Amino acid sequence: MHYEIKKIGGIDCILAPMQELNSLTIQISVKAGSEYETREEAGISHILEHMFFKGGKIRTTAKAVAGEMDKIGAEFNAGTGGSQTSYYIKCAPQFAEVALRLLADMMLNAQINPEELHKEKEVIIQELKMYQDNPMATVREKRALFFVGENSYGRPIIGYEDTIRAVSQKDLLSYKNSLYTKDNLLFTIAGKIENQLAVEGLIAELFSQLPPKKTRRKPDFQRELPEKKSDFFKKGTEQNHLILSMPGFSIDQEEKYAAKILTTILGGNMSSRLFQEIREELGLCYYISASHLSKKEYGIFMIRSGISKEKFSFGQQEINLLLDRFVKQGIDEEEFKNAKNYLKGSIQMGIESSDEMADFLASQWLAQQKILTLDQLLEKHEAINIAQVNELLPKLEESQRWSFHIE
Repeated sequence: MHYEIKKIGGIDCILAPMQELNSLTIQISVKAGSEYETREEAGISHILEHMFFKGGKIRTTAKAVAGEMDKIGAEFNAGTGGSQTSYYIKCAPQFAEVALRLLADMMLNAQINPEELHKEKEVIIQELKMYQDNPMATVREKRALFFVGENSYGRPIIGYEDTIRAVSQKDLLSYKNSLYTKDNLLFTIAGKIENQLAVEGLIAELFSQLPPKKTRRKPDFQRELPEKKSDFFKKGTEQNHLILSMPGFSIDQEEKYAAKILTTILGGNMSSRLFQEIREELGLCYYISASHLSKKEYGIFMIRSGISKEKFSFGQQEINLLLDRFVKQGIDEEEFKNAKNYLKGSIQMGIESSDEMADFLASQWLAQQKILTLDQLLEKHEAINIAQVNELLPKLEESQRWSFHIE
């Protein structure tokens, strides 16, 4: 695994040649997401992402943008999160210049026509309603508001219908100029790079007009755990969807590696304790999982499941009893070894393609301004011993559990 990090035209760039591949991924990541928004502008990061696809000065319509990518057989998408928004094009290596010129035109010359904005807001509201019709999406959104709070870290990334409708062309251009800046962007190029000097020259040329420095920052994260230990939201679903939340470890804490091993044993795969006991033995659910999420400001353990209304109380009880036994008994050597191997295998297989490699590198740099290579990341997991994992079990005790479900 080889990569280099350099400044090109004042912009951080990661170049990761994978010359054995037949594809190239160009990803632009911006530290701009829902965590940077006020309540009144909730969803503006996501709206701006949509509007970039409406065209710039050269390709002036959404059809022209899509047609340009279709002509070269490229994959083309974007995504908005809490702390970043990313845009990528995956194409054959010979089309690198086409991809770069399109990304530059979309991002730098976005027209944000008021008539197109009005139409796109209606599209996004339909997207919002689609998520509201999805119980697994709804419970994640409501759980975040319950556990993290009504703030920029807990609010839904897509925003609310009233805030989506209120966003104007002026708002979007102001937001873009405050965060789409040279010091706030990251280029990641992974795959078969045919002419690296030409690619670097194009980046410097095409993105030279970006403002040099961002003028907006995220609000500080204030951790205030809910006073209530459980809550619910009435949705009228066919089954109840549950998320148990427990405070975990941030991305800067080394315990995050042991936490991943712990949740793999608990509910990370089909041989895990939750899957085998709650689904296979008791037949109480179709899906059940445990995970650990590390963000810059905080970390969280989560257990998720969907259980029939008739058996929900019993199912909740059985999950909590299993957790109590898990905390009391700890883990054994065999499941510890298996979980480490599972994670190492998943990591290795997760960076085989150019787009996976680009995301692997970009996500680390954006979060920590440093990158662990594949070997270094595998070594981090290998260095964890069973005692370090068992030491985390008190994080799953009953006093640490917050429960939220929709019904």
